[in-house]
Amino acid sequence: MKERRESGCIGVNRSAKATAGWALATGAAVALAISAFGLSPTDAEAQQAPPADESDYHEVRSGDTFWDLSGAYFGDNYEWPRMWSYNPHITNPHWIYPGDIIHLQQVDRRDMGAEPAAHETEQPDDRSTMLGDEDAIGLYMALGGMMVTEEETPVGRIIGSPVAARMLAEHQDVWVGFGDRAYREDERESMSDDDLLEVDAIDAQVGDRFAIIRQDGKLEDEEGEVAGLKYYVLGSLEITEVPEQEETARTARIDKSWREIERGDLLVPYERQLQLVQPREADNDLVAKVVDGLEDGAIFGPQQYLFVNRGAEHGVRPGNRFFVYQQWEGFEHPHEQSAPEIPWQQIGQVMVISVREQYSMVVITRSDREVLIGDRLEMYTGH
Repeated sequence: MKERRESGCIGVNRSAKATAGWALATGAAVALAISAFGLSPTDAEAQQAPPADESDYHEVRSGDTFWDLSGAYFGDNYEWPRMWSYNPHITNPHWIYPGDIIHLQQVDRRDMGAEPAAHETEQPDDRSTMLGDEDAIGLYMALGGMMVTEEETPVGRIIGSPVAARMLAEHQDVWVGFGDRAYREDERESMSDDDLLEVDAIDAQVGDRFAIIRQDGKLEDEEGEVAGLKYYVLGSLEITEVPEQEETARTARIDKSWREIERGDLLVPYERQLQLVQPREADNDLVAKVVDGLEDGAIFGPQQYLFVNRGAEHGVRPGNRFFVYQQWEGFEHPHEQSAPEIPWQQIGQVMVISVREQYSMVVITRSDREVLIGDRLEMYTGH
């Protein structure tokens, strides 16, 4: 894939990317884009999906655009509207960022090697009674965080504030640095090289907006190796002043805060946090596990967010639904291993609201009792 950052039909440059942010415009952008560029699907050959032996998704790398990806996968750059139609979670095709998942097919029913089902009995043909109210409508969900396999590369960092308080919030000013100036000199002298994060260099200007994030929590595998990193989205800020002296920090104002913000928190291109998620039929049977919660804790209920150990690599898409299963006898501690004679019980349902390559974030839409870290999740083809 070509590495480039040029401004074009569907391309972006680093400064423009920072201004527009991590993404999401309105659904009307589809009609506007097609009208503006006169784009439409071409011949029948171009309408074919990628070969069955290829992956049905692409993880965005630096420099990728819908225009280039359409040429690479479909053989026709002008097929980008079709590729975009397969990705309702990308509401503005002009803004895609490294780590985003781009699906290349509308439906993929290939066997994903799912484990045997926990419920032991055949599911009824009509599962409408098992699905929650979200089956009929979409949900506007605030994202709030993410689970990734590799550290996010920030573009900036909060290096100070005129506010005489440790915790910062909306309507307060902060000083921010980018690239080599993401750390003050006294910070560099007091920190080890291992503690200094790599920060991309960008030319942030007045009006540019950034999301504020913090890495808080690691997921380890059975061998004790780090398998996932949890990030919180804390809020957002906007650049209000760029000094003439290059060595002087830029001034920004916090315009949104959903959690407490501190000096040292990281900046990434802004992404609108309220995302429309509509129920979507699953393309395959799949078994997953609850591995963490967005909030600290061990038990969770309706409307709380969880992370599961399946993502785009396993065929998961936003809007898919998993049923939650537990296997424990009533007097047992729920984290104890139950006897094999104890049947699995379906106790709730979750819906996927955002997807990374290896992990997904879900919201609990129904639970008959507390959902626990380690609970089994099952997704069924066509539901």
